[in-house]
Amino acid sequence: MNNVIRTVVALSIAFQPVFSAEAASNCQPNSYADFVKCAEKSSSDIRISEQQVQSASKLEDAAQQWVNPDLDVDSVWKGSDKTETSAALLFTLRLGGKKDALVSEARSEIQRAQASRDLSVNQTRLEIMLSLYRLSHLKTEIALGNESVNTFTKIVDQFQKRPALSPEQDVSLTVFKMALSDHQLKLTQLQADQEKLVQGLSAVTGISKEAILKSLPSRKEKWAEVSVEGDIEASPQMRQAVADLKLARSQKDRAESEAWPDLKLGPSMKLTKDNGETTTFVGVGLSLPIPVLTTNSGNRQYRSQKLIEAELVADQSRKKLSASRSELVNRYNKMIASLKNSLSVKALEERHEKVERQFFKGLVSSPLVIEAHRQLFDLEERRNASELEALETYGRILIMDNKFSEVVL
Repeated sequence: MNNVIRTVVALSIAFQPVFSAEAASNCQPNSYADFVKCAEKSSSDIRISEQQVQSASKLEDAAQQWVNPDLDVDSVWKGSDKTETSAALLFTLRLGGKKDALVSEARSEIQRAQASRDLSVNQTRLEIMLSLYRLSHLKTEIALGNESVNTFTKIVDQFQKRPALSPEQDVSLTVFKMALSDHQLKLTQLQADQEKLVQGLSAVTGISKEAILKSLPSRKEKWAEVSVEGDIEASPQMRQAVADLKLARSQKDRAESEAWPDLKLGPSMKLTKDNGETTTFVGVGLSLPIPVLTTNSGNRQYRSQKLIEAELVADQSRKKLSASRSELVNRYNKMIASLKNSLSVKALEERHEKVERQFFKGLVSSPLVIEAHRQLFDLEERRNASELEALETYGRILIMDNKFSEVVL
């Protein structure tokens, strides 16, 4: 259970952004769903991801640009009577499909940025929701801890008010004091975990502690069914891998195109002046590098190998995601079945109160009372951990299916 707490707290702090005063002032949640929306608006991680997509979207415009023409001018003269001036305006024609390769590369970068944005946004949303659910769990655990501390304090006080204790009563008093100390330590840890989570969420949203604690979700009573089959290709993770594959392919095409020289072609003019007589020549200028020293073979071979690598990674990603989704669905179904079959909190509290009443009537021994408190707290703690894990599992499945963007768990 402590591992679950540490994980949620760490993830909450990891996604901790710097919020704007304007976003915080406009965010006044009245419910759990409102709080999630406020957190999305305030999260700098989400804003950074959106900006990365905006930046990448300009790559295609850059790839579509024309190359500026070259102006070559040459002028020589002999004295003041003889001069010769040549000029050529050469336009670059990129041969071998260079421009198409650059455009394809830019589009692949855009697709990758979009997939990364979707994954980052969904993961941030999921961690915010899990933090809120954990706070809700901590609220019930703290209430149970307070109840146990109050009960044991009352019992210890009753023992200490007696003028004399039998050996059995003296041992019972010692046992209750140890149980009281144990529950006090647990309560202190729970309150520290609660404060740490609240501080993390407050940093994310700029919302006060009071407002956060009023926006907690209720216990999950109904669980959605999950289809065994899912569209792995639609997942942000798979779209990232596919975008990397397209990028590797376009980079290979660009390396192939760079084996072709660029042709520079355009009008040219020559003007000569000899003893006051001027002659003008008009023609065509052409410039073409001769690929005799290199045909870009090294870079072409490198990009060919990188394409093979990207194909292997994409295939591996597809297999891993498919296996991971199947494992998540199986785990989710088992956890919700276990949660549905467990005793309700209300039923447990009723039995717990009955044990206490019987103890004060002298019908139940002190070890049984202590064990009842411990079992109630441990069961609530495990139930909360299972609920949190089921929620995380369900969220990860929805992210894989690309259906989490509008869902509030």
